[in-house]
Parts: sequence; C-alpha cells; structure tokens
Amino acid sequence: MSSLFLTTAIDYANAKPHLGHAYEKVLTDTLARFARRTGQEVRFLSGLDEHGQKVQQSAGKAGKSPQEFVDGISVLFASLWKLLRVQPDDFLRTTQARHKKLVGEVLEKLHRQGDIVKGTFKGFYSVRAEQFLTEKERQPDGSWPEIYGEVVELTEENYFFKLSKYQDWLRELIQKQPSLIFPEFRAKELLGALEKPLPDLCISRPKARLAWGIPLPFDENQVTYVWFDALLNYVTGAGSGEGKLTDWEPAVHVIGKDILVPAHGVYWPCMLKALSLPMFAKLLVHGFWTRKSEKLSKSTGNVVDPGELAAKYGADAFRYYVLREMALGHDADFDEESLAARRKGELAHELGNLLQRTGSMIGRYRDGKIPAVAKPDPISEGFRDTVLHALRKWDELMKGYQIHLALGELWKAVQAANQLIEARAPWKLAKDANKAGELDATLADAAAALELVLLEVACVIPQTAEAGLTQLGYPGRPGPRQKSWPDWPTEQAGRALGTITPLFPLLDEEKAARG
Repeated sequence: MSSLFLTTAIDYANAKPHLGHAYEKVLTDTLARFARRTGQEVRFLSGLDEHGQKVQQSAGKAGKSPQEFVDGISVLFASLWKLLRVQPDDFLRTTQARHKKLVGEVLEKLHRQGDIVKGTFKGFYSVRAEQFLTEKERQPDGSWPEIYGEVVELTEENYFFKLSKYQDWLRELIQKQPSLIFPEFRAKELLGALEKPLPDLCISRPKARLAWGIPLPFDENQVTYVWFDALLNYVTGAGSGEGKLTDWEPAVHVIGKDILVPAHGVYWPCMLKALSLPMFAKLLVHGFWTRKSEKLSKSTGNVVDPGELAAKYGADAFRYYVLREMALGHDADFDEESLAARRKGELAHELGNLLQRTGSMIGRYRDGKIPAVAKPDPISEGFRDTVLHALRKWDELMKGYQIHLALGELWKAVQAANQLIEARAPWKLAKDANKAGELDATLADAAAALELVLLEVACVIPQTAEAGLTQLGYPGRPGPRQKSWPDWPTEQAGRALGTITPLFPLLDEEKAARG
C-alpha cells in the first residue's frame, strides 16, 4: 500500500476563518478521502500558525495574553472544520511543546553547521506582513503597496539563514522538475523570482520588539521569525507527529498562491536542503476567491462567512459548490445564487431525486428489495458502459487534481440514470407482466449506478453519500475500492432498502416559494 502525506497551510491565528481557509481545508480533506478510496494510506495534517507580531498585536487589542487569544481562535477553526466534516489526522498548533522542541533542534543544527549566522540588518519592515521589504516592492510613486500596511525603517542585529547559498541549486531543481508545482505555470512564476540574487533570510526578531515567538536556543534575546517557525510544522507533524526530523516524508502541500513565493517556493525547499531532508513531493497551489471580480475584504464589505453558508445550505452543499466552482490553481468568483442553484439542481433534483424515485419504485413494485437481473439487455449494457466510462474519467481527472471537471464527469452517470428512468418509464412497465424483466433491469441498473456514484462522491459530500448508501441498504461505510473496480455491482440483488428520505430537503425559502 502506497502512502501519502498531505498537508494544508497552517492558518494564521489572528482572526476567524474565512472562505479561502475553508476552501483549502475542504479541498485537502477531499483529496485525503479520495486517496484512501484508491487504497492509499494517508496522513492528513492541518493546524494553526500562532506566533508573530500580528497575533501579539491582536491579543493586545482584545485585552488578552497571546496564548489566551490563540486558544480562543483555535476553537473557531476547530468548530468550522467539524461543521464542514474536515477531518485531519493531526491538528498542529505552533505553540505546542512538540513543535517548539523541533524548531529549537533545527535552529541548533543549522547554526552549528554555519547555515545560520549573525548579522546587522537595516531596511524597511512591514508590520502587517512581518517581513523586511526591498526597493522592488515599492510602487512607481515611491509608496508601499497597501497589502504591506504600515512600513517602518529598522536597524537591528538579527540572525540570517544563508538562503543565497542554495539559489543555484533551487533554480536547477525547478527547471528540471517543474511538475513539483501544480499547476506548472506557477513554476514559471517561481523561476522568475529566482532570476535576481536572493538575499539571506532574516530568521529572528529581537525579543525587545517581539516577545511572542520561539526563543533562539543560542541567543535568549531573539525569537524565531514566524515563517521559519511555521514552515517547520510540516516536519513536526510528519509520521508519528512527535516532532522528529527522522519522521519527515515528502509531502504534498496544499497552499494558496500568495504563499508560493517566497515562503513555500523559496524558503521551504532551501530549508529542507540545508537539513539534508528529501524534497517535498508537490506544491498544489490554489487561487483566490473573489466576489463580482473583487477581492474579498472587510473594508469593502464583501466577505463571505463559510460557517453561515454551511448552516444555511448544508455542509455538503458548501463542499460541493466550492470544489465544483473553482479550477484548482485559478481564481473563482463566489456567487451565493450559484451555490443555491447547484444545491437545488445538481444535488437535490438530479442526485437526490434519482435516489428518491429509484427507492420509491423499488418499494412500490418490488417490496423494497433490489431486483436481480439475469442478463442485461442492450439498453442496460449501453447504460452500464456510459456509467463505467464516467467513473473512469472521474478517476483520471481526480488523480490529475481537476476536481471541478471530475465532478462534471461523475454527474454524467447521475444524468444517464435519470434519463434511463425517463426512457424506460418503470411506472408503465409495472402495468405489463410481460415487461417484468425490463422493470427489474431498470430499477436494478439505477440502484447500481447510484451506489457506484455515492461510493465515489463520498470524498466530496461525505454525510450525504453515507445517508444515500444507507437508504440503498449498502452494508457498512464507503471504504477502499475493490481490485476489480470499476466493475458493475452484482451483490445488490435481494438487498432490502432502508427508509427513503430526501438527501437535500427544501430550504425554508424554497418551501415559502412553493406556498
């Protein structure tokens, strides 16, 4: 059995989770569930980045200590992930002892081998981004971009990681293996950033300016730069999750495009190289959510609360919408009307109605038991070919991280089953005893297609899929595929159905519209 170490970015614990956080975690949770479905052993890591100046400042404004503040924020994130059925195997917080111990060991090792050295830095510092800026970040008029917030000029003694030492190696690595980054056009973006000389990375802050961080083991007056600390969460959480360098295994990192350069595309591979650890397996870089083509922002009042959406439309409808709407690697525009339409159309009308019609007719015409089919007729054979082809395309596209397209292929099987029912009209076949075989074939084929679809789509809409399979009388929960996948189910015959209920009940406004 192959293994997969899958991680999200750890979210910064200075505010409650937003749509981008929710999308990334749902995406990664779906990839983890799909990998388990295909027989892989998965370790799924997520967490919170809890140190740094912004946390210290936010805690002060809230009248709390930094630890009290991040403890409260962690509850907000954990509650949302529970609501959205995001189930990491480990939820790491950078304030945990296991992580602080690992960071200390890494700092000691790199300092001992000469990859971390002391120096003086004078430059412009972004309080919001917690990073020093260079002239290339300035706008043509000499001002700093709004994203950096307040920018101050600082001169201070710090410690530096010799990033420049690894620049040529990193450039050659990305040139030879652009597939380390998905989509590959992001690799070109990274190579562009490597065209200019890399300055060494300032990895510490004076404790007099920033007390909330992991102290350097070799200088009690300095704390670790938040990004250097945060990136090492992937090592802390690997394997046993006990914070051992020897547990590291090449991970697939799911991140947003804003933290590709320089954090994950430059700092992280150079840190791994300096530690003599294997390179990560892949960076999956997703885009941003916008609203009417504008960036989501509190200042513009167009922010989206994922918890409110999940409460209103259901967690699975939210999961389905964000994965169906966004092509991994590109930006997508959030539209609540589109969310409502996909829930009503694809989920309730197409999938939910298929189960309700099929289950009701099996109950009415076959005493609630899925009928047996001796030999499929040409219509059944054609239908089965259509469904199995859709499943193979789904599998191919999921493995290529094209989740939005994969769902489209899977829904072709749902639509084909609905078309089969319309074409063969079981309610008419039931009136003619000579058509009993056709009736059995229609009902059995629809039930089989539903089972195949629900077993696969469980990675996207887990609660709904399990409910649907229970109604079909499926024994147990979705697990790894059989070696013969995607064979047509043969063990359904005679299986008693459960109680048939709507998978996606009408929303309050839909009930009101019906009067």
